[in-house]
Amino acid sequence: QEVSEQEVSEQEVSEQDTLRTFGPRIGIDLVPFFYYFTEPKIIGAELSVDFEIYKNLYPVFELGYSSTSVSEETFDYESAGNYARAGIDYNLLKLKDRSEHHIMTVGFRYGISVFKHSSENILIYSDYWGDYISEPHENSLRGHWIELVGGIKVEVVSNLYMGWLLRYKFLLNQNMDPVMIPAHIPGYGNGVDTSTFGFSYSIFYMIPLIKK
Repeated sequence: QEVSEQEVSEQEVSEQDTLRTFGPRIGIDLVPFFYYFTEPKIIGAELSVDFEIYKNLYPVFELGYSSTSVSEETFDYESAGNYARAGIDYNLLKLKDRSEHHIMTVGFRYGISVFKHSSENILIYSDYWGDYISEPHENSLRGHWIELVGGIKVEVVSNLYMGWLLRYKFLLNQNMDPVMIPAHIPGYGNGVDTSTFGFSYSIFYMIPLIKK
């Protein structure tokens, strides 16, 4: 009888040890900080949050800001605005222990960007009319796109993660500006490209709210 009670006690401890932690995982993308040192310089920041609402299923929300300014001999261009993405990730990784939180995901996103772009001092070369500078142009726009994504998140210490995400983006409304295709759509990239790749490398912290 004493052995039986001990076995039950050990089983309860074992079950307690394998409880799974749930909570929102908040991340910051490190890639925009590197864009600051590129040419043309891009200033931006991006935050994300995901939560496991069902086994291996993670709704994801991403918010960001991006701006760029280019000044060349033949034109000046500026673009700045906010963007948001919403979607879902599915975990393909089969874990040996419920207490592990490493994930390898595939998923999708819908993205929207609200931004303003402008151009001026555009030099037009013409043998017939002679070279001239076009009128300044400015417009407030909304860009829409979808993304297919895949990546990993690794728990390096308790509740702290590092991970990368590869994005394949499809622009839905390239002709949002009838005068000039945006050279920089925040959250997407160059509007000249109807499809493009993107990459995120982020650090995350999961707020441990629930154990079950």
